[in-house]
Amino acid sequence: MKETTRAHIRKQSSLIEDIVGVLQVLAETNLSGKEAIQQRLTQLGTRLDTISDTLREIEAGVDA
Repeated sequence: MKETTRAHIRKQSSLIEDIVGVLQVLAETNLSGKEAIQQRLTQLGTRLDTISDTLREIEAGVDA
């Protein structure tokens, strides 16, 4: 595997770890309403979609 591919994967792993951290904080925080929680979850879902797309691109590049 190329070093650039490894670097891309490390970056995506770091982003996933950030999201896990946010989810842990979200679970421990008493947010003031359902809307706030839904908004945060929507934002995290969008970030995960972006990471997933990037990982697919990396995979396609490795297979090429």
